[in-house]
Amino acid sequence: MAKLDDVIKNINKQYGFSMIGKADVKKKSYQRVPFRTPALTWIFRGGMPRTVIELLGMPSAGKTSLSYSICGSAQKVFKQEWEDEIAKLESLSKPTAKDKERLAYLKDRGYKKVVYLDSEFSTSEDWLIKNGVDIDDLIFIAPENQTAEQLFQIILDLIGSDGVGLVVLDSIPALVSQQAMDKNMEEKTMAGISAPLSVFSSKLLPLCNKHNCMFIGINQVRDDMTGYHQVVSPGGKMWKHTCSVRMLIRKGRYYDANYKELTSHCEEAVGNYAEVEVLKNKATKPDRRVTKFSITYDCGVDGVNDCFEMAVTLGIIDKAGAWFSILDDDKSIVKGENGELLKFQGKAKIMEYLKTHEDVYNGVKEKVENAVRA
Repeated sequence: MAKLDDVIKNINKQYGFSMIGKADVKKKSYQRVPFRTPALTWIFRGGMPRTVIELLGMPSAGKTSLSYSICGSAQKVFKQEWEDEIAKLESLSKPTAKDKERLAYLKDRGYKKVVYLDSEFSTSEDWLIKNGVDIDDLIFIAPENQTAEQLFQIILDLIGSDGVGLVVLDSIPALVSQQAMDKNMEEKTMAGISAPLSVFSSKLLPLCNKHNCMFIGINQVRDDMTGYHQVVSPGGKMWKHTCSVRMLIRKGRYYDANYKELTSHCEEAVGNYAEVEVLKNKATKPDRRVTKFSITYDCGVDGVNDCFEMAVTLGIIDKAGAWFSILDDDKSIVKGENGELLKFQGKAKIMEYLKTHEDVYNGVKEKVENAVRA
């Protein structure tokens, strides 16, 4: 009987890479992509994991807005990672042949790109920009009459190129299978999008893992006809099993210019909250499941307001009745550039100060980001 070590060696040689070996999680760990809102960065302990993710919810819940903001953050992270790795390799005093090969490959490939596939034909360039996306650096796919199978293959090819770090599909229910495309309107179609999506799902996860790529599939919630109040969505079970993270997004209350919540929609509303429930989380410790983020209509996902809310929760900003104080590390009130105590009556006043004093806001933001990554 062959020894275990010999069998493992032969298997790895057969497949051309070390498929079997010691469990080395750190070797496959990469920087998470931070959310624009620290509330979700807190949920996932550092940001969006690089895996297969589903955002689902009713129409106008905030799914697309959240995906746009993730795209903007990912673009910055991918570029910085590429620059850092090149700088590290170029700084080596005695680079190996493997180091030189890696450096040449990175320079030829460039930093990883973000791909957005809009099957709903609803993308707003203005809304992309407001959510922090560099549209000149975004690979945008606007399908015409391609089937779901064709679009899935395009996605797999792009990921397999190793030049893509994030693919967003908006949305799954808008895709049309080859079977449905070939039939007339009055003919019934069995399985719908589930069959091609199942095949795609089985290929997607290992490919994303191999090429360090994130995939976000945006899905819709259907009415539950069972009476058990379940979350029902298109796509079949295979897709749900493939997703390492599933987030349900619901539209929350509207708020006015002072971020005061309104009981109903009215002309004074300048934004609304989006409530998030994590239905599945295999990417990190799943003890944090519920949070919310704000969407302000003139700036997109409102990182400043969400940073403020998290700072209050963490005690970085002290709340005493209607008064808010920005605290230093020793819990004393921070002083402004003219020696005044940074203490404000009402949320509107402290929000105005944070938006107009970038250095103070960045200090608060840094403390919040360090805390939510823990």
